[in-house]
Amino acid sequence: MTDRSKTQTDPGSLYSGLVGGLASKLNELEDAVSQQADRFTSVIEIAAEIARTRDLDQLLTSVMDRLATLVGAEAATLFLHDRAQQQLWSKVLKGSSLKELRLADDEGIAGYVFQSGETVAAENAYEDDRFNPDVDRQSGFKTRSIIAVPLKHARGRPLGVVEVLHPKVGAFQADDAGLIEAVAAQIAAVLDNVLLMDELKRRSEELARRVGELDALYEVERTISGADQSKVVDAILSKTMELLKAKAGSILLVEEERDALFFRHARGEKAEGLLSTWQPTGKGISGHVASSGQVVREFDAQASEHYDKALAKRLGVTATAVLCVPIPSEGRILGALELLNKKGGFSDSDERLAVLLAGQIGRALVVQRSQAEREQQRRLETIGQLLTGVLHDLRGPMTVIAGFSELMVTEPTVEARQEMAGRIMGQLEHLKAMQKETLAFARGERTVLMRKVFLHTFLSDVQQQLTHMLKGTKVELKVIAAYTGAARFDETKLMRALFNLTRNALEAMPDGGKVQINVEREGDDIFFRVSDNGPGIPAEIADKVFESFVTSGKKNGTGLGLAIVRKIAEEHGGTASFKSKPGKGTAFEVRFPAGVPDTE
Repeated sequence: MTDRSKTQTDPGSLYSGLVGGLASKLNELEDAVSQQADRFTSVIEIAAEIARTRDLDQLLTSVMDRLATLVGAEAATLFLHDRAQQQLWSKVLKGSSLKELRLADDEGIAGYVFQSGETVAAENAYEDDRFNPDVDRQSGFKTRSIIAVPLKHARGRPLGVVEVLHPKVGAFQADDAGLIEAVAAQIAAVLDNVLLMDELKRRSEELARRVGELDALYEVERTISGADQSKVVDAILSKTMELLKAKAGSILLVEEERDALFFRHARGEKAEGLLSTWQPTGKGISGHVASSGQVVREFDAQASEHYDKALAKRLGVTATAVLCVPIPSEGRILGALELLNKKGGFSDSDERLAVLLAGQIGRALVVQRSQAEREQQRRLETIGQLLTGVLHDLRGPMTVIAGFSELMVTEPTVEARQEMAGRIMGQLEHLKAMQKETLAFARGERTVLMRKVFLHTFLSDVQQQLTHMLKGTKVELKVIAAYTGAARFDETKLMRALFNLTRNALEAMPDGGKVQINVEREGDDIFFRVSDNGPGIPAEIADKVFESFVTSGKKNGTGLGLAIVRKIAEEHGGTASFKSKPGKGTAFEVRFPAGVPDTE
């Protein structure tokens, strides 16, 4: 008979073993959960660091260090795309002996990830056909495990690649790729903002350059109008040297009868000795420019094939940097404008401005020779009208751009920043339209784009933009829409008219006040009324407020704002009018046919 007591398992021992196994499994699960929680916390901390850090280089270096630590990588690289070179270059390079790494944007695993937009996780890089071992041979790092994820613009355009490396096979965990993708998305958002701000800065600088050139032209025209005609050209030369920071300058004029170039105006080194001296036609840099009509710009004058050492020695002029441009007038070349010795040399923008100013010199010479005062005044009005109109109307949109730019810096969400960036881009487009319209105004052209516009949307945009324009002033704005249906009009031009009227009210009330915009419909007409509680329009200009260059003595007034308002109203087949009471305020009204039935 068998002894069952020796073959059966003791229930107590069985229970004890089961409990111990469960406890061990629970401990393992708890460790895994804790590890995942720590990793998740690290990702959150990286996101927080991205949100608060302003130094891009410091931020990217810190984030890549933390990312490498998070997944246990021995090396990590942040590649950015160089469009011009079609390369990926190492913005951040950690764990390598190389100072910089550049790859073709379709080379290796990084190139594949950039081109395809797909994440690659390889347990052994040398078994992956896409891997390029040349980098390992250059750096001495033996890559085995690799994870590479794409950096993508908010709209999907590739920006670069994030890559982490380890010298052991299978060193990374299954979920490491997801963590790296999460961090890469945060990095891409930062780069999106940087690229956007760079683009805005580039556009702003281009706009500032163009306005600067117009300003320079206007200054020269003011010089022409204010100087005695015998001194005009010398005054332009002086202003040109001041604007371009040249140490010496001269104007040489062609005298065909004597087949020579004569120094008629000179400033700077040995200027007095140059006056009335001459040089043969075609000789030297200035002779070549006056003969060929081609511009010469050199950092070192002696590097030019047209430099004549013997001529320079005879004239006693020492030249380093040189910029020489032809002086044109009425289809022929009168001579050359030569500028010398600017510290650091002359730039592309200097050349563009010198060409513009040389054109002014040519016209001034014609004025000086013919005493054509009427033609001189016409040029002054044309350029002055263009410049003052642009400067006057730039203030509103630029105020809005500045406001949204300041808000973008502190806005925590990508969506909000993108919305603000969109508004800024819209204002830049508005500026382009304004410039075209100002040119059309100066030329007397009529260009209007009529389309169906819903008033509630249009007025919402008007109120938002005018609120930004009035920010920081003591003027209150109120918009009342008795009519919110549809109408046909050019919304860009009408927006400009409302900006001009509001700006006019603002300038009339430097100590503060109230501006109210009313929109109503009467039968087939729609009208916009902009009223204020300012001092009213002086009686002496009441009958000509809509004429160009009429102001009431406002500090920053140009006299173009209301003239443009009237032109916009007339282009819409309507009228512009006003009512004003001294000490009680003014109300301007723009009225035109609505263009759609009242039922819409």
